[in-house]
Amino acid sequence: MPFRAVAPRRIMSRPLFMRLLASAALSFGAASFAAPAMAQAIDAGDYVPAPPGTQLALVYMQYAHSDSLYADGKKVDDDAKLDTAVAIARYVGFTKIAGMTLDYQVLQPFGHLEGGGSTKSLGKTTGFGDTILVSTLWLYENKDSQSYFGVTPYLYIPTGDYKAERGLNMGENRWKGSFQAVYSQGFGKHFVAEVAGDVMVYGKNTDYGASSSTLTQKTTWRVQGFARYLIDDKNEINARLMYVGGGETKIDGIAQDNRTGTTSVLGTWRRTLSPKWQLMTQVGTDLSVENGFREGIRGQLRILRIF
Repeated sequence: MPFRAVAPRRIMSRPLFMRLLASAALSFGAASFAAPAMAQAIDAGDYVPAPPGTQLALVYMQYAHSDSLYADGKKVDDDAKLDTAVAIARYVGFTKIAGMTLDYQVLQPFGHLEGGGSTKSLGKTTGFGDTILVSTLWLYENKDSQSYFGVTPYLYIPTGDYKAERGLNMGENRWKGSFQAVYSQGFGKHFVAEVAGDVMVYGKNTDYGASSSTLTQKTTWRVQGFARYLIDDKNEINARLMYVGGGETKIDGIAQDNRTGTTSVLGTWRRTLSPKWQLMTQVGTDLSVENGFREGIRGQLRILRIF
């Protein structure tokens, strides 16, 4: 595996580099819509419910470039590259149950992942990611006070493209589940603050790597906060600060010492084109990384159609 020392970065032992590469491949080979986008990385305004009977069709187009590799919070390779280009089709429907608003969602990602620089040996892959089923229940909503509180379970179904011998995969070959809670509060005509938290649990991947090892992973958790400014009835800008922690993996019972600890920022401009069409553009970056790849730049375009 190619590895070239570039001053003044810290020189890694080959076992450490291989471990980091494996964990980074796992992290980004798991359909980085989040991240890629990860589905739990919500957009501002997602937890303001639409009227029952409303249906939404959304398409996300995401690109992210990772330009360095970190271990224990320190940059250890500034020639590690990873490019991700992912499209996500998403359907959302709204209804009422016991007097509370409920939505039901299906998300299907499709994308391309490619390693470069010292991590070029990760290779590249193109295919479908794991299908995601989502449903939000609003336990409290008050339009007059602009207050909303909702909870959301996520289920990741291992339907994505996966081959154990590949360094990068769009699918993960394991089940995942997550539970998220979000509170949204408006202040006057222009300002909205939102905070979200979630935890994710992971099933086993019993066919991980060329030796068909068993991969397990500890729970990860995420906190994200939004500051929104509604310029007028057609334009909004907002900023998101997000932290993701936990998630150390084990391969055949051996801990990989690769817990996540990533802080990122994202800026958004949302434009309502007509009563039925909306466009959203986003740009962001990682501010700090504990282990794995650091995203130098992330961009996203979202198109929404209301039915």
